[in-house]
Amino acid sequence: MRRSRRLLVILASALLVSAASILMQPAHAAAPTPQVDARRAFYLTKGRYNGGKALTACTTGYHMASIWEIKEITFLRYDNTLGRNYGDSVHGGPPSSTATESMGIGWIRAGSDLRNCKQWTSSSASDFGTQGTLYINSTNNSEPTWAVGDGGNCNVVSSNTHLGVWCAQD
Repeated sequence: MRRSRRLLVILASALLVSAASILMQPAHAAAPTPQVDARRAFYLTKGRYNGGKALTACTTGYHMASIWEIKEITFLRYDNTLGRNYGDSVHGGPPSSTATESMGIGWIRAGSDLRNCKQWTSSSASDFGTQGTLYINSTNNSEPTWAVGDGGNCNVVSSNTHLGVWCAQD
């Protein structure tokens, strides 16, 4: 009996030492999980289209954007792969315009005038559509703001003009 008790103590000690050595081993770090940006994406097409082609300019999974969908860009992600990039916009943001440069201008739905290029079906010089851009006032370095035509008299261009198209993820 004494012998079996001693054997039991030795086995228990061996198990404790074994368990302690396993617990003291450094934990293997799991491979980092890539972070997925769940924000809705938008972009300005690289190609330029007349007003009659604006509705079909966006890639599958995107549609021609309304200013109201993309106005608050803080909550969105600019798709640099699909979208136009100028200067430092390649590092995560949309192209913008200033008083002297108009790189970020594109057709956009404004919801204010149903005659926009005859509801985006006309490419005629006698029809007009709304353009929009993120505008930066370079004289006072103000926050970027959207400059959007109102469909009637401001920032409105002829439907035969070739512009990029602002696209929003479905």
